[in-house]
Amino acid sequence: MENTIWVALPFIGLTGGFFSGFLGLGGGVIILPLLTFLGGVPLKLATGTDLVHVLIAAATGTLSHSRGGMIDLKAGLVLGLAGVVGGFVGSFLSVPLSIRVLQSIYLFVVALAAVLLLIPFQIDFQNYKKGDFNNAAGIAIGFGVGSLAGLLGVGGGFVIIPLMIYVLKIPLRVTIGPSLLIILITSLGTIWVKFRVGHINISITFLVLLGSVPGALFGAYLSRRTQVMLLRMVLLIVLVVIFLTVGYKTVF
Repeated sequence: MENTIWVALPFIGLTGGFFSGFLGLGGGVIILPLLTFLGGVPLKLATGTDLVHVLIAAATGTLSHSRGGMIDLKAGLVLGLAGVVGGFVGSFLSVPLSIRVLQSIYLFVVALAAVLLLIPFQIDFQNYKKGDFNNAAGIAIGFGVGSLAGLLGVGGGFVIIPLMIYVLKIPLRVTIGPSLLIILITSLGTIWVKFRVGHINISITFLVLLGSVPGALFGAYLSRRTQVMLLRMVLLIVLVVIFLTVGYKTVF
């Protein structure tokens, strides 16, 4: 950890927390590359720190969105509990995998999420009934996202939101709250594994969390006041920038 830039960690947490509340990402897809490339944190330690950050930021964002009536409780519980099982599997699988393999998996998932967001799909927000989705598809999505959380330390919101929109047919604005709830449940089920395998550093994690909570609160506040089209565009831009940045670092 001699290359870790300690002073940058709270600002990295603030950035991840903001995108957690604003887009329902859990912040993992943002904070993981920031920790490794700007913070100088080793990748496997970054995945553990990231998972703790995701837990706190998701809890903060979930509470904020619930006050605005934007939580589909059934979606959050069904996908979240399935994600716990996937999280156990992914956490143990991550131990023997090399850094390049983990980075390649990460890039593939980010690219998939971006492609899904490019597909036009209209869902009537007004007529949507909470909890009205295919349970089997929801369980499969939850398990897959939980596996990603265990493998990479990311909450999976960046991929679960497009899947909820296009597979479960849940409107974008409604997906943000449940996405954070799903991420919260999944993180609770996998975080102890990261402790067991030595992927969490207390000092690094504490500094990151200093920025996570205020960032998540502000992001959730702003999200409820932003048009859906703009939310979708920002999410797509974030994914493309991350894919290009991480892809460049992985190859070169």
